[in-house]
Order: sequence, then structure tokens, then C-alpha cells
Amino acid sequence: MSHICINSRNQLRSYLKRFEIKGHHVIALDIEAESNLHAYGEKLCLAQIFDGVNSLIIDPLDIDEQTLKLLFDSKSILKVMYDAGSDLSLIKNTLNIEIKSILDLRPAVELLDYEKKDLHSVIAHELGVHLENKRKFQRYNWHNRPVSREAIHYALNDVIHLLTLKDVILAKLYAKKLFEPFILKNLQIQNKDYTRSPEDKYRKIRGYSRLQDEHKKHFRKVFDIREKYARRQNLPPHNIIQKTDLINIVMDPNFIDKIRFTKKISMDMAQDITSELKKAVKR
Repeated sequence: MSHICINSRNQLRSYLKRFEIKGHHVIALDIEAESNLHAYGEKLCLAQIFDGVNSLIIDPLDIDEQTLKLLFDSKSILKVMYDAGSDLSLIKNTLNIEIKSILDLRPAVELLDYEKKDLHSVIAHELGVHLENKRKFQRYNWHNRPVSREAIHYALNDVIHLLTLKDVILAKLYAKKLFEPFILKNLQIQNKDYTRSPEDKYRKIRGYSRLQDEHKKHFRKVFDIREKYARRQNLPPHNIIQKTDLINIVMDPNFIDKIRFTKKISMDMAQDITSELKKAVKR
């Protein structure tokens, strides 16, 4: 698929300047990210754009945050997205940038009560375009370089049909007198504070809320140990200790000796982790 690749500060600034000079104001936007699947933490890995003429892949790894902000934070560029909440959250919590001027089509799909509400199903239903199975790329490592040609093709497919889909869906909303509720839902998405508390990371672990206060104290220590080693080794936290095992450890300290560490953890490191866990949950 023909596209423009942008991987530097100057290239992105130049594109945005040309976009402004031409008087354009609408793009379709989507992102791909790493979220504790192949490495530690969350990272913006790719941004894909279709502006009605050009398809663009933006590689953000070597682009400074201020330049990325010119794109995401611009109020003069309407960004058509689909189910934007997770993207807004990631950009806010990794780059401290708010994506402004969004038109999220997902609320429209909910208001119109489509049988299948994922983007590919809606595109197939409305435009007759059947895209590749998304499952194939659900575990793709978007942080690796180079990004495969097949993965780029998949990523661009998520934006090149959005502007046409927008026109179709907005017409249906207007015809069914659902346009105003749609605008309201978009404002709610736009105005939401996506800043996450650091404590959300452990409080949202399944089973944490049911722990007694004393166990919660131990849980925080165990969770922090997992985070420390995951960050040190640049591994997803679940490669250090599984989520379910976190609860097992605080409920039964003897469980620590039953933990089976991945081969990515050396024997010496496994012993260090085990020792720290035992001290953390010592009654």
C-alpha cells in the first residue's frame, strides 16, 4: 500500500505546515502501542493518518514530544477516530499530551445499535470492504523495527476508510435524529480526564478489592517488587510474576516456593525475587 513515512521531527513539522497551507482540517487517526505485552511499560509505537489524499505512517520513536504535540494537541485539526478512549489514555499517561478536537465514531455505532460494533465489522457492513482479521496483529510487537510491510498495511486499513465511514454514519445519525446525542457523547469523551493514578496499577488487579487491609499492605509490597524487576529487565510484569500469583502470595506466603519463573529470569535473579517476596509478606 502506497504511503508516506515520517520518522523525524522536521518531516512531521513540514507535513503539518503543508497541511495548514492547503487549508485542510480533517484527518483520520489511529495509533499502535506497546502495553506491557513484549516489554515493560506503555509506549507509543506508531501513528497512522489518512488525510483524504495521503496515507501516512508516523514513527514516533525518534520524534520529540513537542513536535508530536503539534499533531495530537492541535485544535484546528479534526481527528476522526474509532473507540478513542484507550488511545487518549495512553497518549496522556505516556507523553502527557491531550489529543484535542476528536470525532469518535464509536458512540455513533452504539446509538445506531449495529449488531457488531468493532471497526472492521462496521466497515464491512457500511462500505462492503472486508479487512484482514485483527487477531493476527493483536500480539504484534509494534516497537520492533523495521515494522513489517504486512503490519503497516493492516495499520493503514484502520484509517483509510474512516473519512468515508464518517459521512455515511453522520447521515444516518441525522436521519434518525440522533445527531445531538452523538455530539454530547463526543464532548464527554473529549472532556474526560484520562490521567491515571499510579495506584490504579495495583488497585485494579482482580481480587485486590476483596483483600483485608493487612493483606493489602503486603500486596502493595509484592506488586512493587514485581514492578522493580520488570523495569530492570525490560520485561512485561507478567513475565516476572503472574497477576493471579500476586494474590496467592499474600494469602499464602508458602506459595512463594511454588512460583515457576520464566526462562527469561536467571536462577540468581529468581532467588533474589523469592527472597524479597518472603521479606515483604513476613507476618
